[in-house]
Amino acid sequence: MTQSKKAFYYRPKTNQHNSPAVRWAFLILGWVCFVLGIIGALLPVMPTAPFILLAAGCWARSSRRFHFWLINHKYFGKFVRDWEDRHAVPLYAKWLATIMMSISTTMLFFNIPVDIVWVAWLVGAVCTGVAAYLFRLPNA
Repeated sequence: MTQSKKAFYYRPKTNQHNSPAVRWAFLILGWVCFVLGIIGALLPVMPTAPFILLAAGCWARSSRRFHFWLINHKYFGKFVRDWEDRHAVPLYAKWLATIMMSISTTMLFFNIPVDIVWVAWLVGAVCTGVAAYLFRLPNA
């Protein structure tokens, strides 16, 4: 007797809201975040990961179907599962985010008028804080 190949599906942890209006709001916000994440995957100036994680969080509170689809997605699924299970981020993603933030902040210093250079310093401080936070998270 041969056993057929069965795909492994990760069961989502959902915490759906009781109010239908709130669920609809989370559903729409989840789609907005997902679309922004896809745009971020195509454009180097916009992040992907935060928007995909926000979409997963919104869908966990609104739609089991979309949340299940996202956590079993071919490209984003492992990333979302690692975040939901252990708040873990792959090491390459930490380095990529840090490098992109560094390049963006450096470009800002060269392209911003001198009278508002404090904005570039503020962005640099925020990016440094984000990088420090990322590297404190466990590796996926």
